[in-house]
This record gives sequence, structure tokens and C-alpha cells, in this order.
Amino acid sequence: MEQLDRVYPTQSFPAYMQNSQLKAHLKVDLSSYYFLIETEELESDCATSYCSEESTKTYVVMRESGAFWPIRVQLGGESLKKQKWEYTITNGITGVIISFIMLTIFGGLALWFRLSRNGAIIIGIILVIFASLAFFLALYRTLFFRVLIDKDGFFYQTAPGNGRYYHYYTIRQIWVSSGNDANAQQMQYCNFEMQDGRIMRFFFRNLDWDAVDYLIAQVENTEGQAQRSDGDLMISGRVQGGVRLVAAVCILAAVLFVSIYLRTQGLPPIIYIPPVVLAVAAFFVLVSHNLFYKILIQKDGFYCRTNPFDGKYYKYSEISNCHLTEVVQRQGSVRNGTRRTGYSYYFTFTDSIGKPHKILYDKALFQREMEVLMERSKGI
Repeated sequence: MEQLDRVYPTQSFPAYMQNSQLKAHLKVDLSSYYFLIETEELESDCATSYCSEESTKTYVVMRESGAFWPIRVQLGGESLKKQKWEYTITNGITGVIISFIMLTIFGGLALWFRLSRNGAIIIGIILVIFASLAFFLALYRTLFFRVLIDKDGFFYQTAPGNGRYYHYYTIRQIWVSSGNDANAQQMQYCNFEMQDGRIMRFFFRNLDWDAVDYLIAQVENTEGQAQRSDGDLMISGRVQGGVRLVAAVCILAAVLFVSIYLRTQGLPPIIYIPPVVLAVAAFFVLVSHNLFYKILIQKDGFYCRTNPFDGKYYKYSEISNCHLTEVVQRQGSVRNGTRRTGYSYYFTFTDSIGKPHKILYDKALFQREMEVLMERSKGI
């Protein structure tokens, strides 16, 4: 909304805006001081926007057919302090406290190594670096992540300055996806799709289920919500790929640091070369996943690519034996307390020439997309 042509106070709405359909759809609060902003941004459409003195902005497109479509909503920081919220979802301070305790312990250990001239000081420094990263990451998320929910919409923020308030009628669909990660930790996300097709998601804890249930109910009870359609869906390795790459870079740097130190101590290469090779290989695997992993789910088939060389389009009529499988991996021993359980999720199918395929996916992020793929593959 860059070009503003005219500004009207609430009392002087143009005639075509004086109708109950618009007021009901926008849920305009006449007790607040609102303005109507008109622009000629679209060639055949009339785009309008409401804003209050508290910087609440709602962009709506009124098409020639008379339908109203919201584009986005932005809520300023001052009004957040005055708003009464039904539910709040935050990161909590548990992670900050735990990471701070670990940072204190590792910092004290590194200091003791330094004062005692212990050669293990290098290990202490690496532990302090990782504990510091964990602490500042937890602190950052605690300070800036929040989902604030009221009866008309919700405020969603993940970083400084990117907070937005979304009315429920701006959401096309909303759902929860969940799954266990490789460390058997339960991961669950609330996903919502905007009218323009953008999908956003946030992680939530078990204690926030009431808030998420309320949010889903409010969206689903809003008139005009779309049902699941036969539109395209995308699964991309770029979703949360940046976080994985940062973690991989930190691990690779730590391994290189330790390897250089071991080399200066005169240890044989067989001690420090293999960890470096494994860390470099893991880093490039993550880079490849971030750049090339892609599953495009369409009406009549899907395109699948897991590396730079295996991209291929499959028609649903040409595949068979489709399944979503869960693989449980247990390592270690129960007796000595080293038993670990990991989970992996796969989409398996057989193509037209009888070749089996097994595609790894992140269930916590893409549970709904893979279920849609299964339904379309089986013609449901």
C-alpha cells in the first residue's frame, strides 16, 4: 500500500463501504478512532485499509464481485501492551536457566583447567563456546518468540520487528503436525496457511495445547474458511535448514579446532583425521539437503528430488504400494544406561518399472503434506 489517494474518518465512509457485510467481515471496532485509506494499487480492484492510532493495520482487497479478501494485518508494539489476550504462547525461561547453568559449569571447568595449566583447556574452551551459543539462542527465543491470541485474531512474532497481527479470516487453513526426532524428542508445530498460499508454523510445548486448540477452533469457526483443496503442496529442505547449517558449522569448527590442537601435540593423524572427515561429510550432506531436497505435490502426480541427480516426476497412476512408515532405531545397552531410541519417517512406493523407493521426510514439519500425498496416490 504505497500510494494513498484519500483518507476518510470512520464517520464518513463512502457509500459503497456502508454495508453490514464489510463491517462484519472486518469486525471494525467503531469505539476506536479508525481511518479508511483508499488506494489505486490494483488495476481492476479497489484496495482499502483500516488503521487506528495504535498502528493497527488491516489490508483488504475489495474485488469487483463484491468479495473482500484480507492481505495482511500488522499490530504496533504500543497496542500490544494494552490488549487483553485469551492465551499466550512463549518459549518460557526453562531453556535459559538450564543453558545458563551449563555455561556456568563449563566456564568454571575451563577456568580451573587454565589455572592448573591442564592440557584439557582446549576441551573446556569448546564446551564454553557451545554452552554460550545455547544460552544466547535460548535467550533470543525467549525474548522475541510469542504468539498472543484473542477472540478476533493472534499476534505472531519470531524476531525483532517482524511481529504481525492476523485476523482469523486471513487464515485459509490451520493444522497441527507432530513427530519424534532422531533423539526421540516429541516435536509438534502449529501450521497456518494464508490466503496467498504462504505457510507459516511455530513450535509449541505440551502445556500450550489449550492455546493451540483455542486458536484452531477460532479459525475453523470463522466464516469463509477454505477446505483442503487439490492445490499444489511443497516440501522443501529449506524449512529450518538454516538452523541445521549453523549447528553443522559450529560442530565442524569445533572438530577442526580440536584436530589442530591434537596435531600440535604430536598425535598420529589416525586420531584426528577421521572425525574431521565425518564432520565435513555431514556438513555437505546438510548443504545438499537444504539446496536440493524438494517434493512438489500436485493434482495428478508429484515431483521428488532428494539430491542433485535424482529429480523425477511420478504420476499417481504409475505408482503402487504407497506407505508412510516409521522406523525405530535403538542403540546402546539398557544395562549400562546408554540405550538411545531414534525415529525416522519414510514415504515408500514402487514406480512403474517395479523399482522401490524410500524417501525420508520430517514428520513434525510435513505430516499434513505427506498425508495428502498418500491420499492422492491412493485416489482417495
